[in-house]
Amino acid sequence: MIATKNVHRAARAFGACCVLLAFAAFSSAAGAEAGYVHEISGLVSIQRVATKAVAAKVGDQFDADTVLRTGTDGKAILKLADGEVVALGKDSALRVGQYSYVPGSPRQSSSTLELLKGEMRFVTGVIGSINPEGVRITAGNSMLSVISPGGADFTVVVDPGAQEVGYIVVALGEVSVATPYGEISKVAAGQYAPWRPGRTPPLPLPLAAAPAVIQAGVGALWATVLPANTPVALASAARAAGALAAASPARAGANADSRLAGYVVEATNTVSIQTASGSKATATAGTTFEAGTTISTGADGRVALKFADGQLGIVGPSSILAINEYQFDPNDAKAGKLAVELVNGAMRVVTGEIHKQNPERMSISAGASIIDVLGIGAIDDFTVVVDTRGQEVGVARVSLGEISVRTPYGPIEKIAAGESSLWGPSRTPTSPISVAASLAVVQAAVSLQLSGLPDNTPVNVASAARAAAAAAAANSAQAAANANPQNAQLQAEAQAAQELAILATDAAAAASEAIAAKVIAATLETLPPAAAGLQLAQALPAATVLPVAAIIPTVTPGAGGGCTGSVC
Repeated sequence: MIATKNVHRAARAFGACCVLLAFAAFSSAAGAEAGYVHEISGLVSIQRVATKAVAAKVGDQFDADTVLRTGTDGKAILKLADGEVVALGKDSALRVGQYSYVPGSPRQSSSTLELLKGEMRFVTGVIGSINPEGVRITAGNSMLSVISPGGADFTVVVDPGAQEVGYIVVALGEVSVATPYGEISKVAAGQYAPWRPGRTPPLPLPLAAAPAVIQAGVGALWATVLPANTPVALASAARAAGALAAASPARAGANADSRLAGYVVEATNTVSIQTASGSKATATAGTTFEAGTTISTGADGRVALKFADGQLGIVGPSSILAINEYQFDPNDAKAGKLAVELVNGAMRVVTGEIHKQNPERMSISAGASIIDVLGIGAIDDFTVVVDTRGQEVGVARVSLGEISVRTPYGPIEKIAAGESSLWGPSRTPTSPISVAASLAVVQAAVSLQLSGLPDNTPVNVASAARAAAAAAAANSAQAAANANPQNAQLQAEAQAAQELAILATDAAAAASEAIAAKVIAATLETLPPAAAGLQLAQALPAATVLPVAAIIPTVTPGAGGGCTGSVC
């Protein structure tokens, strides 16, 4: 069950209603801005009337006819002039319709909100507390009405789709819902009511009777700390929120987390991820990972990874990769550390800053074999395949640079670019040769070698992951729109998803350029004065490369902003 302390918090907010009118002098007049962005996390866009969508910031003010959208990891808290509060969940869209607040005259005021899709928690302000008829809320094609004096606090989730599905959970007050399938006359505090096609909506149930996934989702929104539902002077409240966010990057949505080792650029078919604590989940584009994570692919799975220092990897089908250690600080790149283990299967590696700055701090193993990257200060690109189900059999192929392999059967001193080498039981490892395409295990290596990757420059993991997730969502929305060209709603959703992806990519590029600049600055500090000028000239062009393409439909040659280490 969801903890009752969250309901108590909401009750305290409602207790302020008795003094709401006393604060009317601090509210906005009719016709002024409707509200402001109180808090955000993840990707959130704001689109005012007759303008393009832009990235939302804490403190942004908005008027009527404004649409706010959240990405797959985005959340936003909005506050309106009369004290009305909205917490918008992930992958959601909200239109602020007509809004008019007349201080001291709530019965002459009105508020219209349209939840186009997704999830929203709503807490009434002065208008809904004193004049509930003045509040109009729609969710998809359903209309919600506050029917209790004193207002309400409720959560609504809707998937408009071809046939609308939705539900409402009320924390305080009472709400009615007119759905496309019939009316739910009253949902009281502590109750849950769903609606879906093909049946008349059932009578509301206690929240404890709702599916566990719904209880968990509602619990997350109820646990969100909201501002008090008292009127505000929008300009000053927005400035205060912006100042607080500037002092706290995490509150502003930066989501910087030094523990993040990297993220999934793209996942195809069956790919799972297991954290150090043992929890498992399906890996998708934008999934982040830390040290101690194990990534597994099914017989048809493949996953492309990018690490904070820019190192890249493609893990092939039926493979297991363990990320045992990872540490990267752009302010001290030489102190970076990486240890990954290909337990079984196939993996392609393109080295990043850790190898460039201090190759001794990089450890890569495949089964019982250890791969040593011999090049220093340059890009190395190689693929290794290992079968450990019996006595180990493996192959390594190099596209750029040079590696050596310490196998259970003896060392392979050097495999140069364009060469491959095999190892297995009861034989000394073969000398590197230029072509061995007749062997299936080498063919597997070739298939990974020909896959395109994003560039291997350092990234801000959180923002780059957000861009990858937004790109995947845009691809999915566009595919649905292409399959239904006459569906105006799907076309609009595809356009909106594309705009979010572009915003996320721009933000990722800016954040990653800042990371690259830190790496360059830290590197220059360690160089002799005579070498610094040459090093800067070599380093600056690389810092301008975008980390992630806006749309990454598949891991194919040329995808993701250019190929690295193989002909596209």
